[in-house]
Parts: sequence; structure tokens; C-alpha cells
Amino acid sequence: MKSKSTAYILCFFLGVFGVHKFYLNKAGIGILYFFTLGLVGIGWIIDLFTLGNQVDAFNALVKQSRGAKNVVNTPDYRSAATQRSLSEQLHELHMLKEKGILSEEEYARQKSKVLS
Repeated sequence: MKSKSTAYILCFFLGVFGVHKFYLNKAGIGILYFFTLGLVGIGWIIDLFTLGNQVDAFNALVKQSRGAKNVVNTPDYRSAATQRSLSEQLHELHMLKEKGILSEEEYARQKSKVLS
């Protein structure tokens, strides 16, 4: 996880050299910033306003890639967008468990969500 304060410090003092881009693992754009002095300063100024969102996006990607190894994405059956009947939801959960996609523990947790 990357820190916004560290990214802003790097951007403010060394941003024209692209150091904050290297910090966010964007080596290609970092090299471009290095040789063009932050895209002639324009890219550096834009980054002063957008860097917080860039750090958030980086952290979300890291979190997603770490979580994707152990978590199966199943629909949230409590959402208002889901308009299926209770029996259809339970049937789908059962099929996911039978196929080995859901563990017994995950099946029980999702089933309790559906029934609540």
C-alpha cells in the first residue's frame, strides 16, 4: 500500500523528474517525465491535483490482486438490483457449491445472507 503523503512529497520536490511515478510503479511514464521535465511542467501540475486519486487507484489494484487469490466473487444477494426469487438464489448457491466454486464455509455464509 502506498501513502498519499509520501507520493505528494515526492511529487512536490522531485515531480518534474517523475519520482512520484516510479513510486506508484509507473516506470514508463516516470522515464517520460524524467526526460521531458514533467512533460514541460504541465504533467507535474496536473499530478498535483490528481495524485490522491492515482494513489487510491494503485492501492485498490493491489488490494484486488491480493484478495483475488483467496476470494470467489459471488453476487451480493442483498442488493436491490437482484430481483430473483429466493429459491433461484438458493439453487444458484447450491450449484456453485456442487461445482466446487464455493467452499462449505462460503456457501453457509452466502446462504445466511440470502435467508436474512
